[in-house]
Amino acid sequence: MKHNLNLFGVPTPSARWTDPSTSHQAAESIDSDCLRTSQRQVLHALQGIGSGSDDDIYNALCANGVVMSPSGARTRRNELVAMGHVKDSGDRVRLASGRLSIVWEVAR
Repeated sequence: MKHNLNLFGVPTPSARWTDPSTSHQAAESIDSDCLRTSQRQVLHALQGIGSGSDDDIYNALCANGVVMSPSGARTRRNELVAMGHVKDSGDRVRLASGRLSIVWEVAR
């Protein structure tokens, strides 16, 4: 069975149309949202804090000893939004800069 890469470079299982039916069944049985380690770390950080801004997510990653840049954390969070794992809570929080930030939460 081969894996294609989606828009975010995440492997998604697939089977060639010439493959036997068992290959197609196997491809369908695999979670198409196979998370990379860095995506899983961001998701777990958000689960740990319940909801939060990108700054909150980054701080939770740091508190858990995860080495990732703030922009990397935002990119992984954005990928998780695109995959349907994370969503905008509808709330906003004011950052130290005075700007408003989206409060993210795990999609249920």
